[in-house]
Amino acid sequence: MHLGWKNRLLTPLVLLPILGSPAAGQAKWDTIRVEGRPISAIHPIAERTKSVDWSWKRDLIAFERVGPRRFFEVYTMRPDGSDERCLTCGREAPTKHNGSPSWDPSGRFILFGGEKPETPANLDNWAVPGKGLNCDLWVMTADGKKYWRLTNLPLGTRRNIPGLIHPQFSRDGKRVFWAERLGGGGSWGRWILRVADFLETPEPHLGTVKSFDPGGRGPGGGTPFYESHDFSIDSMKILFSANLLPGQPQHGLDICELKLTDGSVKRLTDTFQDWDEHAHYSPDGGRIVWMSSTGLDIQWGDTSRNAWKAFVKTDLWLMNADGSGKARLTYFNDPSSPEYFGKRCIVSDNAWSPDGRHIVVNVAYEGTPTMRSRCYVLDVK
Repeated sequence: MHLGWKNRLLTPLVLLPILGSPAAGQAKWDTIRVEGRPISAIHPIAERTKSVDWSWKRDLIAFERVGPRRFFEVYTMRPDGSDERCLTCGREAPTKHNGSPSWDPSGRFILFGGEKPETPANLDNWAVPGKGLNCDLWVMTADGKKYWRLTNLPLGTRRNIPGLIHPQFSRDGKRVFWAERLGGGGSWGRWILRVADFLETPEPHLGTVKSFDPGGRGPGGGTPFYESHDFSIDSMKILFSANLLPGQPQHGLDICELKLTDGSVKRLTDTFQDWDEHAHYSPDGGRIVWMSSTGLDIQWGDTSRNAWKAFVKTDLWLMNADGSGKARLTYFNDPSSPEYFGKRCIVSDNAWSPDGRHIVVNVAYEGTPTMRSRCYVLDVK
């Protein structure tokens, strides 16, 4: 697969200008060469991005960015960052925040979260992708011309807001998976995992919905946080992150795998304090890439509500599907590394290329006055 990379000399990232997204065909930033690690090169491809997903059928990357209406919108681009197109700008899409896109395997649909239009303006910030409060599950055609709402959650108040984050299509396109906020309670609210049949006729809608609360504490008990990540190759298991252990803090998320047949759970990471999130199986199902704060010596303070943003920093890791063979892929937070940013970084959502030789990843970093972000494609050895 030709990604159109430019072979250029290494320029330290800290010297790169903070730019808007280049126009299609315009030269971008220098490729970062890496030696002696599981990746060989890092290609910056776009600015101001957020969640990402790679269509293996269309070879397009879906992502979100703040659009002309000053709300997040869903875009697509080619793997080299060219040919950006907004799918939810000025159309019949939900009129506020839209994001967290997920391609179906056929390349015909994109699943996403869309904010309720009746949300009060003072609560719009809680609906941005990744927070997802007062959002419903939507699906659209790959060209953004047709939309269908799949859920209709109650409109919440400031203290008790339902919502959902990070919806995912199964590998066979027959199921969807998301994490849903049931309302208030604890620092981050009460959450549950939902898996539903995805039916296309007479128009796209959800069939049977199953709920999983692997923390075992129930919606009315404790307050574990769940985030949905991926389906296995056979669509019979799901990857998610959660703080399942008694007393484990919200930021102490582990990557977990749940069997849909019996609800049994296997923890693939075992770090009580470290933040593990955004896990995705490789195309052959043999490996998992995820983000982690392991080894970054974070002095955690208050992580309630959005206070965690002041502390967390992460890099990308790779492991075998059974949890063995863990290896760090990126060193954006390491001053001795060629990709060091000179600022605290949060390596976050990611997705594999169709051939398993590349990973697209979003990286947030400290900016002025708020966090900024950039999208990269990694060459995997």
